Amino acid sequence: MKKFSVGIVGAGTVGRGVVEILTTKFSQIETRSGITLHLKMICDKDESLKSKYPEVQFTQDYKQVTENPEIDLVVELVGGTKIAYEIVKSAIENHKTVVTANKALLAEKGDELFSLAKKNQVEIGYEASVAGTIPIIRSIKTGLISNDFLGVYGILNGTTNFILTKMEEENMEYEQALETAQKLGFAEKDPTFDVEGIDAAHKLTLLASLAFDSKIETVDVSVEGITKITKSEIQTAKQLGYRIKLLGVCKNDNNQITARVAPTMIPLSHPIANIKNEMNAIYVETNFSGSLMFSGRGAGSLPTASAVVSDIVYYASRIFDKPNEKNFFENNLFPKRKVLKETNRDEKFYLRFNTKDEPGVLAEISRILGNNKISISTMHQNESDSDQVEVIILTHPCNESKLRDAIKSIDELKHIIISPTVALRVENLI
Repeated sequence: MKKFSVGIVGAGTVGRGVVEILTTKFSQIETRSGITLHLKMICDKDESLKSKYPEVQFTQDYKQVTENPEIDLVVELVGGTKIAYEIVKSAIENHKTVVTANKALLAEKGDELFSLAKKNQVEIGYEASVAGTIPIIRSIKTGLISNDFLGVYGILNGTTNFILTKMEEENMEYEQALETAQKLGFAEKDPTFDVEGIDAAHKLTLLASLAFDSKIETVDVSVEGITKITKSEIQTAKQLGYRIKLLGVCKNDNNQITARVAPTMIPLSHPIANIKNEMNAIYVETNFSGSLMFSGRGAGSLPTASAVVSDIVYYASRIFDKPNEKNFFENNLFPKRKVLKETNRDEKFYLRFNTKDEPGVLAEISRILGNNKISISTMHQNESDSDQVEVIILTHPCNESKLRDAIKSIDELKHIIISPTVALRVENLI
């Protein structure tokens, strides 16, 4: 058996899951992989695990892990982008392969760290950084290596998916669903990172860069959160045959890349529309393999830890088998590519206008849409006991730029428009 020593920096929720798997599944991993994994050291401020695992060394100084010549691979599970960056950099400079679940770090500092890893002839594994237990990174890198990717669509954030599910199934308003998510531990006290789509955008950049062999940064992604979505909106969407999801989307249309994270309407008949609660899913369209969907738990101690351990075993085997050729190392560095903020392809949109309940409102909205060559497929007015109403319009496929111009003009009608227009893209996935 090949022996391999591991050091973990960060023994929080995921870190403790990794320790549990490495210690309880030791024999199974050894039998299946032919590698004897030795958890040599854990670095964390809380040393409560010390008495439970007396055979493992503990420290509060990460350099005792990253600079230890007896450790072959360092697992970074601290999170954030400051101290985590120093940990990963130190490990690489000491010629150690790194495994991390830190999507924010790779989205922000990925190029620098991947370049440093290449220079030091080590690798960075990050399967757990996107969609928890779903093996999507490895699938894109190896399982679908001969394919060209046409589109990547992902429910990449369990918090927002949980909130939207509660709003639909229990008729909750956004604030109530968020409070429920916080009580159950699915949402942070400050949920901004999740509900504004930032977390999903970080994950999308990693997936999209791999799928399209292009450097796609977070600033390239158009990002909208779910805070403007109402329970009325969700029920209306359902009546129209759709379900609203916070969807990360990256497409290649005629060699033009678009990337966005936004609340999106998906046909009820599509499998990704039926991913509920804290679950994640990624749906990909390829030229050879057609369309495939991967789903599973996107967060949690053991699901994420499972992906971390998968990377540990995979990169351990590569270290043992590593030849001297420079080509051996996986490529995570891609050329920068222009990413369009808006698609040039005509697409359908859902529009909600909060207006005064008076004659001529629908005619004025229709006139502006028509002047911008936007054709109406369906129009619906929600009943109200007040002097305000919701006007719902589903468009035929139209140009996004012209739609934005129309919305700007409509929102300037202060005498009839009460609040900014809500526009959701309709993805008719196949």
